[in-house]
Amino acid sequence: MTRGPRMTLQTQMVLRQALLEPNREWYGLEMVQATGLPTGTVYPIITRLEQTGWITSRWETPAEQAEDGRARPRRRYYRLTEDGAEAARLALAAAHANRATTPVPWGSLRPQTPGATE
Repeated sequence: MTRGPRMTLQTQMVLRQALLEPNREWYGLEMVQATGLPTGTVYPIITRLEQTGWITSRWETPAEQAEDGRARPRRRYYRLTEDGAEAARLALAAAHANRATTPVPWGSLRPQTPGATE
């Protein structure tokens, strides 16, 4: 397994959702709907997670597609690997710990008025 993905808030949202049922398969649009993130955000995250070995994927079979009873494109299903689930838990814990210990520079967040001095 390679080094993990960058832990952006969006990546954390996808991982948290996947960890709700770590052994369940899900498809991309399900993740889009569950997280509320746009497809252009979710699919690149899924690709990076697959490249790092945290998830695996498979295309649904024609029989699975036909079970739905309506015409639609084949789905690609994703699932956390056992190592990926553990790595995701550790990465989320580290991201949370980092967020809890990093001070927020509140003073630098105030808008500056041109010509004003502090």
